[in-house]
Amino acid sequence: MSAKLLAVGESEHSSDVFEKLKEKGKFTVLYASKEYIYEASIEHLPDYILVDSSIFLNNGIKGLMSLKQDQRTIDIPVILATEEFSEQKLKEYYDYGISDFIFKPIKAEELLIRLKSIDRRNDYLNRLYRENEQLKNLSLVAKNTANAVVIFYPNGEIEWENEGFRNMYGYTLKEYLKKKEHDIFSQESKHFKKALKKFENGTTGISFEHAIETKDEENKWIQTTLTPIFNEQGDLVKIVAVESDITDLREEKKKSDELLLNILPFEVAEQLKKKGRAKSRKYRTVTVLFADFKNFTGLTNAFDSPKELISELNLYVKKFDEIIGNHFIEKIKTIGDAYMCAGGLPLKNKSNPIDVTLAGLEIQKYVMDIAEEKIKNDEDPWYLRLGINTGEVMAGVIGNKKFAYDIWGKTVNKASRMEETGEIGKVNVSGNTYEFIKDYFDCTYRGRIKVKNIHEEMDMYFVNRLKPEYSEDEDGIYPNAEFRKILAKY
Repeated sequence: MSAKLLAVGESEHSSDVFEKLKEKGKFTVLYASKEYIYEASIEHLPDYILVDSSIFLNNGIKGLMSLKQDQRTIDIPVILATEEFSEQKLKEYYDYGISDFIFKPIKAEELLIRLKSIDRRNDYLNRLYRENEQLKNLSLVAKNTANAVVIFYPNGEIEWENEGFRNMYGYTLKEYLKKKEHDIFSQESKHFKKALKKFENGTTGISFEHAIETKDEENKWIQTTLTPIFNEQGDLVKIVAVESDITDLREEKKKSDELLLNILPFEVAEQLKKKGRAKSRKYRTVTVLFADFKNFTGLTNAFDSPKELISELNLYVKKFDEIIGNHFIEKIKTIGDAYMCAGGLPLKNKSNPIDVTLAGLEIQKYVMDIAEEKIKNDEDPWYLRLGINTGEVMAGVIGNKKFAYDIWGKTVNKASRMEETGEIGKVNVSGNTYEFIKDYFDCTYRGRIKVKNIHEEMDMYFVNRLKPEYSEDEDGIYPNAEFRKILAKY
């Protein structure tokens, strides 16, 4: 599409020049007298206006000034054709809105050069205007944002920081660096070195989390995002750091993580957080423990309120949790007064039959000690049956909203039957578990006992205690240093 050129005044008589322009197919030339420059410009809205210097005589200047007062024509470039070169005169011309000038007689080639120069200058000015507007907007955002924004050089020298830094830290950046080391703005910082290396490899941004102490001695967690600025040659010239206070977010994350860890094993919880799912797994050697209070329904009658009952039950469960935690055993669940845990998962180990047996002895001792105290105080004692079995299980997370880590298989069922066929105060283990622990524990063989729903008889043993040579105490509950060395080899 050809551009429109409006020729005004005597310039319209340069018809041979305009014919050359039209022949090149680049311009449509329109004409107007100097008295009607404004009206013709409004009517045609040309891309350029070429005016003769005679426009400054009589009434022509009035129309020229009108162009610069109307939003529709203010940006149309005006070229002045003149015969004289006077610095003072040209200054006056520019004050009237002249964009450029050309000497008469006008030459087509020179006029084309002038028009192209105007186009390039306008493109540059428009781009500069847009960039200035963007910088103005960015400056407003940087000034008013709650985030800290810092611009610095690759050598760590600070160029600029916003007011948000002072609001977040209580110091200016220079004041802060005088008093404390910052994890980012230093060439010695491990985060800074890591960022530079990544920028060299083409990374366009990197984030870190680090702790700070404010002027008011308040501890905060800050997330810093570093963005590299490269020049046209691809050299890193500046780095923009945007820092956000994530203290509240970290606290919420900590609470949610702790809640998740109360439900799931650490390794499984990490899988869920990173991948959104956790794979089910098969384990060849896992030791499962079931424990259940005898006549729990009858015990509930001794309490005036459910709150008192739950409080009492919770004392036992909390202690069981503590005991199994000391033996690297994973709690699976509680159902009413039944307690279930397992050793050897989710992290596999070979010591799990021994670990679970030790935990079983300690749990029974705890319950029996409390029972003796209750009897002395004329209270109803609580007694526990406890069964253990070792074998293969499947483990995994079930549920989409309320997650639960659980285990399945015959090993689990048999462990439950060990508890049901056990006796109060005793640790009842299967023949499978006995084969793993027999070298370290004194056990009493109970014979082959028929088990409900299993359709087979099973070897069962009562574990009495650790053998004396491996025991730290007279009751054979706690392992000595020699036995802990043995366990460390598993």
